Amino acid sequence: MVRLQREERIIPEGSSLLVAFSGGVDSVVLVDVLLELRDFFGLKRIALAHFNHMLREEAERDEEFCREFARERKLELFTGRGDVRSYAKEKGKSLEEAGREMRYSFLRKVKSKEGFDLIATAHHLTDLVETTLIWMVRGSGVEGLLGFEPKEKDVVRPLYRVKREEIEAYARASGLKWVEDRTNYDLRFLRNKIRHKVIPVLKEANTNVEEAFLRMREILKGEDSFLRSATEEVLKEARTRDNCLLVRVLEEKPVALQRRVIREWAGIRNLSKVEQVRRLLGRGGEVNLGGGLFARRRGPLLCLKKFS
Repeated sequence: MVRLQREERIIPEGSSLLVAFSGGVDSVVLVDVLLELRDFFGLKRIALAHFNHMLREEAERDEEFCREFARERKLELFTGRGDVRSYAKEKGKSLEEAGREMRYSFLRKVKSKEGFDLIATAHHLTDLVETTLIWMVRGSGVEGLLGFEPKEKDVVRPLYRVKREEIEAYARASGLKWVEDRTNYDLRFLRNKIRHKVIPVLKEANTNVEEAFLRMREILKGEDSFLRSATEEVLKEARTRDNCLLVRVLEEKPVALQRRVIREWAGIRNLSKVEQVRRLLGRGGEVNLGGGLFARRRGPLLCLKKFS
């Protein structure tokens, strides 16, 4: 954590930090360490924010734990709650995706209203490995395999280079208390299968598998940066004034660049949709991208059309 801050300065001195606090071991350790290193980081203000997803029987217990934790450490606590299950059904999203959207919406509202500079989450190195494996299973490109950054816009992840086992060891050695989320052991969820079944097998082959993933990520990040620059150049060359793309320009480029240009131009992340659009270069037609948006080949042009 100290090394990450020294090398990347993810938290500017004098920052006000709003910590996303679930009451689990990761967020408890994050807060404990931030309080210990408050002077090192030069933090002006630390506060906690807890979002009750209203999904589990223990949700009220967890919220009360967070209140007590904040009282003991004399920290501000902001709480929110939302019916994640109903929201997921209404929006056609998974519970995990819906919960994440509602949680970050709450965090950013508190951040804006209360004048915080950054939101800190307890995502760590093992989370990064799990996220990378999930995207790999789903057939992601390089962007998905990069997982997440130690700092993305207004979100910082101070535990980015710390492994789960190190976090748990610190918590036990420090005598910290936390709440357990039983759903973290439910193997119906892909992340839990990867956490409890896949990663232990990988660690049998390489006990430092997390560090290996981090090295792989750094290699991919460099290559991704090169491809991003190349994509921007092709977009400049191919884009017309009315935001269509010149088919002849794209046809001259490698398939990897075609995919990236289409993804950036259309603003879509679904690789299957990207490939469907790319095939329009050779045969024409149109692809429904969802939300009333269509990609259509019209003679020498590939265009987007919005229908309300």
